Amino acid sequence: MDEILVRTMTLACPVEHAFRTFTDKVDLWWPKGHRKHRDGSLRFDLVEGGDLVDRASDGDEWTMARITALEPPARLDLEWYPGSPLAPTRVEIRFESAGAEATEITITHRALTLETKSIWPQRVGLFTAGWDAVLPALNAFISTED
Repeated sequence: MDEILVRTMTLACPVEHAFRTFTDKVDLWWPKGHRKHRDGSLRFDLVEGGDLVDRASDGDEWTMARITALEPPARLDLEWYPGSPLAPTRVEIRFESAGAEATEITITHRALTLETKSIWPQRVGLFTAGWDAVLPALNAFISTED
């Protein structure tokens, strides 16, 4: 059985707001230490086949992910490139109502190809640390929004 990384958090906002914040405001809440370019900006090209791009101040761009499925406001699936653009992993992000003013966000991260399955044990610790920083940053941003 393949090892799968799953992280879940409850956010204090409706599903639509959680999804829009995750996608439209990614540059405002995604931790600078979890980007290739600490001085750069992040943006989603929010269409199926679109990318999550980290753009440095000098114009250099790094594609962090490609959107493989998009069903706003419930689902966002990505081919995830950090670690190796030649060995993507899969990230599935689900936004589910947990009441009128709450959303449960679930990140499921797994190996995508035979190559990534072979190196998954070496990479899963980095992915775990990443999501353990990213989700609390999203939660903190949402909790301080006006």
